[in-house]
Amino acid sequence: MTDGPKIIAMVQLPPLMHGAAKMNQFAIEALAKDFDLHVIEMCFARTLSDLNRFSLRKVGLALWLLMRLIWALPRVNALYISFAPTGFAYYRDCLYVLVARMFRVPAALHLHGRGLPSMRRSKWAELFQQLVFKDQTVILLGESLRSEIAGLNCKSTIIRNCLSDEAFHTPPTKPWTPYAPVRLLWLSNLFHAKGIETLLTACAILRARDIGFTLTIAGAAGDISDADLDVMLGRYQLKTATTCLGSVSESQKRSAFENSDLFIFPSHYANEAQPLVVLETMAANVPVITSNIATLPEFVRDGETGQLCSPKDPEGLANAIIEAINSPAETTKMCDAAYRMCQEDFSNARFANRLTGLFHSILEQD
Repeated sequence: MTDGPKIIAMVQLPPLMHGAAKMNQFAIEALAKDFDLHVIEMCFARTLSDLNRFSLRKVGLALWLLMRLIWALPRVNALYISFAPTGFAYYRDCLYVLVARMFRVPAALHLHGRGLPSMRRSKWAELFQQLVFKDQTVILLGESLRSEIAGLNCKSTIIRNCLSDEAFHTPPTKPWTPYAPVRLLWLSNLFHAKGIETLLTACAILRARDIGFTLTIAGAAGDISDADLDVMLGRYQLKTATTCLGSVSESQKRSAFENSDLFIFPSHYANEAQPLVVLETMAANVPVITSNIATLPEFVRDGETGQLCSPKDPEGLANAIIEAINSPAETTKMCDAAYRMCQEDFSNARFANRLTGLFHSILEQD
């Protein structure tokens, strides 16, 4: 904390671990170096499966945080909020931004997901959203997300996600060569929309084509429980080929990367924006095969830094896995290019400089 301008940060932080929470931690660490930062932690969910569920407890907590915000606003210069684009949390965050406007405190709304267009489908909903966003600053994760704020009279800037320095493993020094059987890795919290069933179906196709593989599944339960996952593996006859790790620590994640040949992430999640796990995989020198949705094609450039597939297309996914196995030289080039890109475009220092620079600009204009 410094003696500089005062900023309120309303964010969700770990230990509940998902990409947005991790990025929020990076954000407050960066802002605290340049500003007098007051953090109001938005800890509404106790578990991952609780994230999108409405409850009276959440309403009460939202009102309590509103009181804390109103108490603090007369003494601050700006608001930074990790803004929820959908659901109950959207209306909650709209309220916080509108209250900040009442106190003439400018806000920066950091969008870690998609969904704003779905919240302005009626005339009144569109007018409400325009009121909330008018003259505020929106932080987007990539150019492909411009449609999120189409028609809103707000300022915007692109600040991509970032990686910690520890995320970068030793630079690649030898050609990529897959094990036999090839080692596939799934590393994400277990939600249906993240594409786990697409992967399991693709694995069944691989088996039918006599492609040997092992599958490691790492991630905490979301709307898929451990029991649900066990049933799914039985349905696809993949139990003997699969190791389930559950929730993993940073050291366990590192070990999972080191013991895999291909990372598979066929997400079709409607709110997907810029999944941090894909960047972490690239920084760990593991080739990536993922969906062509959200900002993913901006940094997983098909055939250059990874491979892209259509969501919910297990046949296409299986073909991409086979192509990677059969083209080790090309897979090596993609893996090396992805590592260099992460170093250049997704460093923690670059993220911190962009974020603090944005707030210096906002405060100068105020």
